[in-house]
Amino acid sequence: MKPRINSIHRQVLLFAFFICLAVLLPVGGALLANHISQFRAKLSQSFQATSQVIATNASAALAFNDKPAATELLASLIHDPSISSAALYDKDNVRFVSYGETPLVPPDARLNDGFSADLVDVSYKVEPYGHLLLISRYPAELRQAILVWVSVYAAGILLAAMLAFFLAARFHQAVATPLQSLAETAGDVTASKNYDVRVSLEGPAEIRELALAFNAMLEEIGRRDAELAEKSETLAHQLTVVRKEVHDREVAEQLLRENNREMMRLSREAGMAEVATGVLHNIGNALNSINVSTELLFTHVRDQARETATTLRDFLIAPPANAAAVFAAHPVGASVKNFAASLARLTVAQMDEAAGELAALRTGVDHLKDIVSRQQSLAKTATVIEPFDLRDAVQDALLLSKSDVQGVDLHVEAIGEDPLHACADRSSVVQILINLISNARAAMDEAQAPAKILRIQIGPVAGENISVAVIDNGCGIATHQLVSIFSYGFTTKKEGHGFGLHNAANAARIMGGSLHVHSGGPGQGATFTLNLPRHASSSS
Repeated sequence: MKPRINSIHRQVLLFAFFICLAVLLPVGGALLANHISQFRAKLSQSFQATSQVIATNASAALAFNDKPAATELLASLIHDPSISSAALYDKDNVRFVSYGETPLVPPDARLNDGFSADLVDVSYKVEPYGHLLLISRYPAELRQAILVWVSVYAAGILLAAMLAFFLAARFHQAVATPLQSLAETAGDVTASKNYDVRVSLEGPAEIRELALAFNAMLEEIGRRDAELAEKSETLAHQLTVVRKEVHDREVAEQLLRENNREMMRLSREAGMAEVATGVLHNIGNALNSINVSTELLFTHVRDQARETATTLRDFLIAPPANAAAVFAAHPVGASVKNFAASLARLTVAQMDEAAGELAALRTGVDHLKDIVSRQQSLAKTATVIEPFDLRDAVQDALLLSKSDVQGVDLHVEAIGEDPLHACADRSSVVQILINLISNARAAMDEAQAPAKILRIQIGPVAGENISVAVIDNGCGIATHQLVSIFSYGFTTKKEGHGFGLHNAANAARIMGGSLHVHSGGPGQGATFTLNLPRHASSSS
């Protein structure tokens, strides 16, 4: 069987080995350091004592300059193998005699450590005669002793490691083997799902208790496995019932989807009704302008033109008695000519005015046709996005709103470069402006202000937008009404329907713009600002 990297045997072996190291290394190191320190101290004391004895004996030789006696004294050191060399120096630090290899002059004081070298004074009764230098072999002896002691301690640690290995093997046989058998049995049970297998009761008491618990667990698992099989049959039956319920629910969901489709159809019809309401509202605004232009044209044709024609007819049918003379050479003849000229100019002016009204009528009819045409083609395309000068759209809206701007102090202000282009559906923009102008006139009429002032400002705003603002000094809008002013069906007019501003806001959003309102409150007037893009969006 392949050994496991993290087996109990390996773990116990490593644990015992590291315990031995943790105990023996610090203790052995401390003992070794103590032995080395004591051994070195003994060597140093012996060396210094030898130096003092020789220095005392050499004082007479230096005092009397007796080289043979000094040489004999140093030669006696041959019997001390720890001394490698020695030398005597006189008062002038000149080498007097030497034993072995020594320097000619005494060495520096920093080399005098009392162990490897010792430089002492030679004197007698406090009178100095020179110096004695001894050089020892103690460093080599100390290194040899350290090597021996380290070998002894290493042998002790190796012996301890072998003992730990032996104990780990015994532990593996007594404890790890039963545990490994338990682990193998657990693996077999997991692989084969056979819960009738049992573990043998071997090893220490704790291992046997663990095996008993494991066998009891296998017995309990086998019992629960049997119960689980029985419950699986019950669940299979319940699953059949659930599938039937799922089928019934799918049938119900199919019915719900059909109901949703029907609701969507009804919602679409409701949306078409809302669109139709917007169409009627827009057609109503256009028809109002057409009606005003028609009334003015009818008045000019019926009253003024008829009166002028009747006067001319009466004059020509029943002329005065002196008509011939008047037409011939009477001084009044010039007045008749002037009258005829004035009548001609009046007729031309009335016809020009009638032509202007007819132009307004034609523009209103074209706008009405455009509204109907766009609503009829709603399924194909909602808007026609194209660049145009916003001032032209404002002029078209004012022309179609002639009845709303009569008697109003009107100011149209253009801010910025020329021209002021917008990229949107021009017909929708004109219809929005007509609606805003009509609402502004109604607000000013309701406020009964002495002077009705209507301002229309055109100019660029931040970003790639351009705006047109319709500002009035009418009755204003309450703060709590501002949040609902563009909601479907909401109106502040007594006879309003709540369609115009709602449709206007939707149209502005469809064109990529927006419609906003601001009012300081009742009696403070209102400002409606239509923001439009200046360039076609990339998604268009």
